[in-house]
Amino acid sequence: MQKLWQKSSKQRFDRDVEDYTVGEDYLLDRKLVLFDVEGSLAHARMLKKIGILTTSELKKLEKGLAEIASLAHAGKFSIKKSQEDCHTAIEMFLTKKYGEAGKKIHTGRSRNDQILVTLRLYSKAKLREAQKAILGLIQALKFKSKKCRGIPMPGYTHMQRAMPSSVSMWLESFVESLEDDLLLAKAVAKIIDQNPLGSAAGFGENILGLDRKFTSRLLGFARVQKNPMYCALSRGKFEWMVLQALSQIMFDLGKFASDLLLFTTKEFDFFSLPDAFRTGSSIMPQKKNYDVLELMRGNVGIFTGFQYQIQEVIKNLPSGYNRDFQLTKEPYLKALRLFLGTAKIATSVAVNLVAREKSLRAACSKELYATDEVYRLVKKGLSFREAYRKIGLEF
Repeated sequence: MQKLWQKSSKQRFDRDVEDYTVGEDYLLDRKLVLFDVEGSLAHARMLKKIGILTTSELKKLEKGLAEIASLAHAGKFSIKKSQEDCHTAIEMFLTKKYGEAGKKIHTGRSRNDQILVTLRLYSKAKLREAQKAILGLIQALKFKSKKCRGIPMPGYTHMQRAMPSSVSMWLESFVESLEDDLLLAKAVAKIIDQNPLGSAAGFGENILGLDRKFTSRLLGFARVQKNPMYCALSRGKFEWMVLQALSQIMFDLGKFASDLLLFTTKEFDFFSLPDAFRTGSSIMPQKKNYDVLELMRGNVGIFTGFQYQIQEVIKNLPSGYNRDFQLTKEPYLKALRLFLGTAKIATSVAVNLVAREKSLRAACSKELYATDEVYRLVKKGLSFREAYRKIGLEF
């Protein structure tokens, strides 16, 4: 099969080089087909607007792109390794079916800006999913906090009992942190909401008169990403920014899991989850393990590892498109999938969490109230330091 970039069918290429350069892209791109179709449809309609496509050609391309979308929804749109990516597979499908109309779809476009707009649309969609997921988790935590109102709980510093707290205070601490995290996610969503389509190979186009504002409206972007070289520069950078925002949420979820792993031990017995959340041991019949929380905690490191991979690929690249960018796709897609899965599990944990009130009240021993006693003496006129020493001698 002749590749898009081959000048002649006689041009030969090394199979090992092909395996190495294509990598897993043709498999990863199955997740991106629908977003590439969306970008291609907007581009085709813009080409009709500026006189490159006829009405008849546009109708053919619209029909073909709709068919591709239908196949992709059903998991039946194939991308061959020889095609390298979804962009080539889509263009070849359209060309095979509609001839000259299919050959025109790439006019004024490069695979560089094609993947940029595809990933940008994908990122916007996943950020919307992420924000919805976190709002759901916040609501679950708030509901559980309300149900547990009035249940005391020891507060800890240095892993030792410190001062009186409550189950509601503990849960609401995660609520407020997640609400702040959402502000960061919304800020990143605003930053990436700009259209790179029309930047072509990274230097724009000066002959055809591409209407980038038109495609921005069609695709729902807030604005055009004006400088074409900045479009290329934002590859990897924007993906890293998305993961950076979501990493703050992952840190919260990791801490939530870590707390619960401690507080569900027999030694604490502050909380429990139904058996559906626990696994067993292959040798110890009595064991009921909270593996799901261990994996939630561990996956924070896996997530930041994906973020670090992207950072290391892009950090010293020169301006313009470089093939290195291809290596950011896999960790990015995996990171977003991991985030959404972790947020879903965390929400389910919050909904099903059981506070063991008897154990929590029993753990609120006398020493937790030592500082309160100090302040009572202060209110009677004793200096803080004298009151501190007087109460301290009692423990």
